[in-house]
Amino acid sequence: MQNQGLLFKNEVVLKLMRDRYMSDLVSDKGNAKQNLKENLTYLQLNPYFSFPTVALIEPAGSLREEDEKRQIKHQIRAFLEEHLSNDCIVFLDESGRIGILFSWVSKEVMEAVRTMLKKYFANPVNIGVGKPCNQLSVIHSSYTEASHALQYKFYKGTGQIIYFSELGKYESSGDYPAAKEQELFQYIRSAKCPSEIEQAVNEFYQYILRNGPVEIINIYELSIRLLVGIEKRILAADLKGGYKSYEVMSIIKMETLQEIKLYVSKYLTDIAEILSQNARVNHRSIIKKTIQYMEQECQHATLHSVAKKVYMTPAYLSLLFKTNTGKTFIEQLTDIRMDKAKDMLKSTHLKNYEVAVRVGYHDSRYFSQIFKKKVGVSPSEYRASLGH
Repeated sequence: MQNQGLLFKNEVVLKLMRDRYMSDLVSDKGNAKQNLKENLTYLQLNPYFSFPTVALIEPAGSLREEDEKRQIKHQIRAFLEEHLSNDCIVFLDESGRIGILFSWVSKEVMEAVRTMLKKYFANPVNIGVGKPCNQLSVIHSSYTEASHALQYKFYKGTGQIIYFSELGKYESSGDYPAAKEQELFQYIRSAKCPSEIEQAVNEFYQYILRNGPVEIINIYELSIRLLVGIEKRILAADLKGGYKSYEVMSIIKMETLQEIKLYVSKYLTDIAEILSQNARVNHRSIIKKTIQYMEQECQHATLHSVAKKVYMTPAYLSLLFKTNTGKTFIEQLTDIRMDKAKDMLKSTHLKNYEVAVRVGYHDSRYFSQIFKKKVGVSPSEYRASLGH
């Protein structure tokens, strides 16, 4: 007893002993429950609690360096020890999380803790709170519940107080929704902006969670399967370049569903851009071939005949043409015909009606009207201006 009293005058050793004892107590290890109140008294801690409860606190996941996390934890722990009453016990558990043992009758202290930490620390904290116990000897149950509650930040987000008593049970995730993956892939091929892709990703996860939250590990597995599935579809599309595979370790290190959704949205947005670039290249090639057919066969060319040659529907080719050239198919065909007509009027002695037929007009008067509208003069006036 006397030696213990001398030992505990050293604050560093006292803090280490407290953490070791509290960690064993809440984890239900060793003989921590024996002589419980006496041991707490030796450690200069409050041995009396009305419905003892455990809360666990950790800095939010934006801190990636372990040294930085450790430093923040020690700063928060020191702050809490200074500002909380002696009725509470502040300690570090075996996982390095900050624990608070308090009386449930004073549960408002947790909201005060969050308010203080939000005011004095830039980095948000996550707080998980277990259910109250009837006696201190079974406090490990509240500790286990606080740990489960803390994990629920995955759904709740960071900077929240999460009470185990308010959590529902996890639902089954069911079979992997391959049809939804297909829908999502088709959607990114037509999306006009990143916000549309982000909305589609949100809808994918809403479908997964349609019956309520599922086991967190299932979300990680479903997310990885989604990215693998999308990746296979991309590789099957024979992209020419620019594709970067996803980092699986990035997914499993994410602490919240929101982080995962943002990562998936960014990944799919990058893919959409690559698909768009490839589509633009492909569209330019199709337009080039279309114009070549129009020039070669301008006498008989129609939207339907040319669309058949480039393996497209007339409606889609018409839309593609307008989108990529700014002209309609007929406007482009008319320009080609007028250019060929000018060449014939310049270099041959064909009659005007013969020129009209050779460029696709069987009505010479209609040909003359179109020619004058496009060139500014009639075919005869054009030929006369050339001295023919």
